[in-house]
Amino acid sequence: MREGIGPEAVGRELVRLAVKVAGAQGGWLIAAPGVLGPGERLVVAEPEGIAPAGGPQRVFPLEEGGQPLGALHLFWSGPEAGDPDPTVWEPVRRLAVVMLQLMREQQASRRLLHIQEQELCRIVLDIHDGPVQEIFAALSQIQLALQERPRRPPQRHRLEQAARLLEQALAEIRTFIGAFRPPEFEQRPLLAMVHGLILQHEILTGHEVLLEVEGTLPTPPLPVKIALYRLLQEALNNAARYSGVSRYVVRLRGEPGGLWLEVRDEGQGFNPQVFLDERSAEAARHFGLRGMRDRAELLGGRFEIESVPGRGTRVRVWLPC
Repeated sequence: MREGIGPEAVGRELVRLAVKVAGAQGGWLIAAPGVLGPGERLVVAEPEGIAPAGGPQRVFPLEEGGQPLGALHLFWSGPEAGDPDPTVWEPVRRLAVVMLQLMREQQASRRLLHIQEQELCRIVLDIHDGPVQEIFAALSQIQLALQERPRRPPQRHRLEQAARLLEQALAEIRTFIGAFRPPEFEQRPLLAMVHGLILQHEILTGHEVLLEVEGTLPTPPLPVKIALYRLLQEALNNAARYSGVSRYVVRLRGEPGGLWLEVRDEGQGFNPQVFLDERSAEAARHFGLRGMRDRAELLGGRFEIESVPGRGTRVRVWLPC
């Protein structure tokens, strides 16, 4: 049994059930234009790749409040189309409607994550073009004043202290910009993007990250690729800050319908429920783990964390592709 299942696989199972209930030879499920977003259409067939050979066909509309969501198309090999038992067929139809509703919400979540990423990129550019330039200008003015060699030692000391604080602020802001600058999500392959993030992390922290890849990695849609990058970034940062060790492992595993991301360390560990329980004071102050869980679930994925004090931490995320 697969650990995760994507929307197309769910749709195929649904069509398989409809074909069986109706006694049909095959069929397909299709979403109405615009239901899953601009240019998005879901078409899944069962058996996969089969086409009607001139036999009878029936179309079963799927609606929500009078608005079309899509349709189930069934076809038969015999001379007559079957007539599904309404008491059995109605639950199948309702299940198809619910599935398309959930997929519509999932697609909307994916678009929202993409918009959030674009907004983050805009903020990063605004910081670079605004505060960074102003801090650099202020630092330059202080350095010019220091070159004039103020006569009073206290005055020179205050200027030197201000210069050090501004240099520290610039360094921290540049580190932030470097970490959150978008790595050309649309152009770069997934594995190259992961390699780049790991290399950047090793340079910034001096830690060692071992990358393991299993199976054939799918080509994820852009929102999934962005989410995986940000989830890995957060998991690596958490390991660097809290694990107490300087070596950890990243594992990617492809499977039909999705991929797994795992980050594990043999560090000091902790009690993750303290930070995942929204009622706790710690969760209110530290929202990193909850943010990771929410990001994965918005895409129809799954977030898991295992950690025990003194026995390390393992973060696992499954994302549909």
